[in-house]
Amino acid sequence: MRHRFRWTLLLGLCVVASCGGGGGSSAGSTTSSGSSTSSSSSSSSSSSSGSSSSGGTSSSSTSSSSSGASGSNVIAITVGPGPPAANGGTFNVSYASVKLCQPGTSTCATINDVLVDTGSYGLRIFASALQASGLTLAVQPDPNHGSNSLAECLPFADGYTWGPLVTADLSIGGERAAGLSVNIIDDNSSYAPTAPSGCTSTNGSMSLNSISALSANGVLGVGPFDQDCGTACAECNSLMGGCTSSNDIYYSCNSGSNTCTLTQVALTAQVRNPVALFAVDNNGVIVQLPAIPAAGQVAAVGSLIFGIATQSNNALGSATVLTANFEADITTLYNGQNLTSSFFDSGSNGLYFPDNSIPVCAGFTNASDFFCPASTLQRMATNEGQNGAVSMVDFDITNLKNRVQSDYANAEIGGPAATNTALGPYFDWGLPFFYGKSVYTAINGMPAGSATGPYYAYR
Repeated sequence: MRHRFRWTLLLGLCVVASCGGGGGSSAGSTTSSGSSTSSSSSSSSSSSSGSSSSGGTSSSSTSSSSSGASGSNVIAITVGPGPPAANGGTFNVSYASVKLCQPGTSTCATINDVLVDTGSYGLRIFASALQASGLTLAVQPDPNHGSNSLAECLPFADGYTWGPLVTADLSIGGERAAGLSVNIIDDNSSYAPTAPSGCTSTNGSMSLNSISALSANGVLGVGPFDQDCGTACAECNSLMGGCTSSNDIYYSCNSGSNTCTLTQVALTAQVRNPVALFAVDNNGVIVQLPAIPAAGQVAAVGSLIFGIATQSNNALGSATVLTANFEADITTLYNGQNLTSSFFDSGSNGLYFPDNSIPVCAGFTNASDFFCPASTLQRMATNEGQNGAVSMVDFDITNLKNRVQSDYANAEIGGPAATNTALGPYFDWGLPFFYGKSVYTAINGMPAGSATGPYYAYR
């Protein structure tokens, strides 16, 4: 979710010492470029206001479309209005359900409406959604300070999320990740202490700890890295002269004194991409979504397939493989610009890229996060991997105000990439790119068919 409706997770600190074994300038989705975890963000309220002011001038399909695979390594994903607490607040958000269990037991609960995000790493669940499920998960103790617990401050371009770590067994489809570290986003003040000043002062005073801000009950981060921070957070004390907000996101917290201190956390205890813990289908994912009408439609149903070239239903086939650099970025050539920090992010609800010639919207909250051209624009870009492979992409950008509010699947929505030195020049290929395609995301260091991750591929 580098660009989660324009809120991007700013984990530039991972670049210092490689995230999840390979870097990663983003770990969640926040505002990054045009808009903002991985990198760009626009709040769901802005998306919603954009749609409510639209007036529904374009025609659209009243039905949903579906496209899907089958198998034990496949789950359904749905683009729709999301959880009730989101109040249908945005669009182009793909949701899945996850089953969490108390470790080693059959005491479990299913959490619905979890955002599927190829731009972040790890599972995050809102505390209120976990509470509503009836499942209780124990807070993870700090192994170095027995009376303390571990918590995480996730930095976004426009704010932060805060909450503790817990341990759970995850089941999703026929896949299982036992003993998974999960970040609980504390939206109901059930965790003490509250976010420390080191979190809020570094990342701005805006808390993103709400289901309405994310339009989801949580985030399933299945991006190209294993951990959400990596060696920076695992070795900041020993290798970097101490853990600071520039190289660490983990805190050791004492509820009695209401204090938290930055601390290093071992790779195995960090919030991890659950796919990396699967027994076989552990080298990446494929997101498949059906093609949709230009005007948009109410919903879309597709598939999240675990593994690449591990079973008959996840072969690469004719997909174009674009290998990525140590930050999981490729280069997009667009309008004479070499956008060297580009990425594919199902957690972004639009296409975000720099183009001053396209007018931005006006007349509603955060309108400038989106494009509103007078008529639909046809554009072309070329993606290039580190391996020299290239692929041309045609795409359209339409006026956000023409969006019908009840259409949650829209393939022609975009906005300006936000300027952020931690991210570099980029094109965020958000969810609109995924419609009508199979998009592969391979995990860093893992052989996956004809190449080793990190890479992206699509067909």
